[in-house]
Amino acid sequence: MRFLPLLLCLGTAVHAVSPADAEARLRMALQIARERNDRALVSEVETLGRRFKMTLPTDADAQLSEIETKVGIDAGGWAMAGQPLFHPSPEMAVKSKMLGEQLHEAMISGESGRVRVVTAEMLETLGDQAGVPDGRRMGRKPKGRHLTEAEATRLFLDALKTQGRAMRALMAGQPLPDQMLRLYGYVLSACADIQPFVVRHEPDALPEIAKLAEGCAKILTALQQPEGHFPFPDLRGKNIRFGDMISRQLAAGKVEIKDGWVTTADPDGGSQFDTGVCGTALLRAGEVFKKQSWLGSGRRAAEWAVQQRCCANFNYNAFSVSLLANAFRVTGEKAFLDAAWQKFRVGIAPGQAPNGRWMDAHNARTVYHIILLRALGDLAAVVGAGRAEVDVVAKPAIKALLDEFDAMGITVEALPEMLIMASLYPDDARLRSALSTMASSLIEKCTDGRQVKMGAQPNQLAVVPQVSIP
Repeated sequence: MRFLPLLLCLGTAVHAVSPADAEARLRMALQIARERNDRALVSEVETLGRRFKMTLPTDADAQLSEIETKVGIDAGGWAMAGQPLFHPSPEMAVKSKMLGEQLHEAMISGESGRVRVVTAEMLETLGDQAGVPDGRRMGRKPKGRHLTEAEATRLFLDALKTQGRAMRALMAGQPLPDQMLRLYGYVLSACADIQPFVVRHEPDALPEIAKLAEGCAKILTALQQPEGHFPFPDLRGKNIRFGDMISRQLAAGKVEIKDGWVTTADPDGGSQFDTGVCGTALLRAGEVFKKQSWLGSGRRAAEWAVQQRCCANFNYNAFSVSLLANAFRVTGEKAFLDAAWQKFRVGIAPGQAPNGRWMDAHNARTVYHIILLRALGDLAAVVGAGRAEVDVVAKPAIKALLDEFDAMGITVEALPEMLIMASLYPDDARLRSALSTMASSLIEKCTDGRQVKMGAQPNQLAVVPQVSIP
């Protein structure tokens, strides 16, 4: 009995947190709070950080765990729903930064061999942290609701109607406030994908879909820059992450702003995002709606993409691969396919980690993994029998996504991307099952069986009929 007080004392001992660990956990919490664009939560994390700089309290671990839980991280800081989050050592972080600069230079060279030398060293430096994301999202486990093809078509049309004012503005070709141009690309893609199902099941709605497509295309073609790329909205004071980025670039004299738009192509390669999405949408919709002017705008976007050097952010390169692959599919011009292969070999393939994701913590995030997966599908779809080189990268990437879905539920919307992959790999039973689950998740996000809302990206909801019962 005389040992009982000692045992009790040991049982209630405060877990010590080093200043370095506290700083790293706060950095992770702040990053996710910023990405949620939650100013109050960002302020709370920053306030805790200032207090910890003055003195690290004995209950630091408890305070950190509390703020992590609010942000959505497992208490302890290095997992979300049990799935690991990027946790580098200080030495790893320093060397990774140095190697990142080398990767940038290697990408500019356009030589895949130089890029692979750097990425090999990055993989060795990261070790078991390679391909581990620095942020995750909670997953959904749908109940398994399914619709017929006609019902899924009607759900899309009804969801559009819930957007009322926004849809009327888009149909009139009027941009919405503070929106990135990718939004209009997503809606335009949705119109192209839903159109054949509207023809089959809801022909009276065809004029509405055509008008919406024309309005979105009008916005995009009016704002496309002479060089072929698409601008970015000036979000200073409106979005924490992008506003700060624009402020830094403006202060450094890297960009110009005109009429509320950053008209200069992003020097870090980011303009490939909106240009890839919007250019691809214009090509696809131009085919479906027989609009030569839209096809011309999509082609100009692809011609701009041909001229862009690869950058160290793998998913930016992926947007251009998708655009160029689609430009080749539409035009048959080999120059577009050659450029897509070059960007795949230099700017995508060398960055894959052994776990199927991309090696750096940013591109290992599932939302960016989907972008890379889309590029692989778009390229594989147009190279036919010559796609073995893409398969080597695509198959582990598909497995990585399905593994996360099995562990966490549906963490991202990715039905168009998965449909492409399912057409390429029809024998993958897990992929076919995931298609059904993803479609069910999208349906349940948009209706409870009584009320309807646009609870998903329109381009995601628009392809649900492809997975539905005919």
